[in-house]
Amino acid sequence: MKIWENTLNILKKGNERFIHNNMNNILHHDLKLLSQTQNPYAVVLCCSDSRVSPDIIFDQSLGGLFIIQNAGNVCDTSVLGSIQYAIQILKTPLIIVLGHTNCGAVTAAHEHKSMQGPLQSIVSLIDEHIVEGAIIDSIKNHTLETAKSIDNILNIHQEKIEQNVKVVSAIYNISSGHILWM
Repeated sequence: MKIWENTLNILKKGNERFIHNNMNNILHHDLKLLSQTQNPYAVVLCCSDSRVSPDIIFDQSLGGLFIIQNAGNVCDTSVLGSIQYAIQILKTPLIIVLGHTNCGAVTAAHEHKSMQGPLQSIVSLIDEHIVEGAIIDSIKNHTLETAKSIDNILNIHQEKIEQNVKVVSAIYNISSGHILWM
């Protein structure tokens, strides 16, 4: 089993504990050790929606996840730089692009709403991933396309990455707590 596969299984089991309100890792941490180093086993690019907290929904303690959050889980240069840091410096083997149901940013793009200021730049990054049909279809497509984009960029730079890195996409259902792995 590859390292990223083991990591994915850990996160799937953590989500099951979260769904059944049987969490056991979230409060376990060693502050002395965490103050000296970090060794996350997964990068999670997700929305900054207050209902989406990867440490909690995957039942992980501090230091386990390298979390990048922004409205609409969009991928820009700062996100790519953060991912590069996690995989090159911290040797993190798994990248998860985590969309979620009822995402306001994707909904705004799906409904072609005009935004003002910096929010419009976020919606513009989502626009190209919008599909006809239900909003959930656009959420899934945006998540998949973002993951594909990250994977393509990593493949271009593969010779600089020392470990095998896997990019996966998933949708978090904020009503049920379940993760749909795509």
